[in-house]
Amino acid sequence: MVKKKIVGAVLAGLAAAALVLPSGPPARAAADREGAPDQACILRATTGELRCYPSADALLEAVTGVSSDGLTTADLAERTTVASIEAGLVRQDRAVARSAVPAARAGQADQPDLAGPTVPLASVVTAIFYDGTYGSGAALVMEAASGCDDDPDVEWAWPTLTSDWRNRIRSGTGYARCDFKVWNNASYGGASYGYVATSGHFGALDAAANSVKMR
Repeated sequence: MVKKKIVGAVLAGLAAAALVLPSGPPARAAADREGAPDQACILRATTGELRCYPSADALLEAVTGVSSDGLTTADLAERTTVASIEAGLVRQDRAVARSAVPAARAGQADQPDLAGPTVPLASVVTAIFYDGTYGSGAALVMEAASGCDDDPDVEWAWPTLTSDWRNRIRSGTGYARCDFKVWNNASYGGASYGYVATSGHFGALDAAANSVKMR
């Protein structure tokens, strides 16, 4: 049985959404992408949420709560940095879940909250894509609730990338045992490239990918 997990939130509703920098103005339009080589984004699979930051330092500070200085988007690919991102996202998810639990009623403080929100057990970076070749330029960190395994079934799939990242990625590296494949059209149509664990360029699909699968 195929364990395919289609990222529903990245369908038509998300495709129409505007990308907004946290606490800031709308992100730059496609025509001005080349002017933001340090932009770093995280796309979360289970919610379809896209968060973008003006630099790798800003992304890491927002996710981990620890200030950094002088890091580039290429540094995001370091295994230790990936682990820090994963741990930071889990902490954020747990904090949100705790804040959503209502205060216990008088006399019920010792009762388990059986109806409380489900706290994610993991947050895994499955791939990092770049809009430049060989891991350069702006970065798109792909996150999911789990990684991949050794069987050929698709674990995660994006029928369409968000509007700001369509026809943009040119290189990438898989993590958590995930290989990736990209297609020229939405819903896995047209020419394709992959499955690969890492690639410095996508050949004819450089800056021409619109949908992605990982296994």
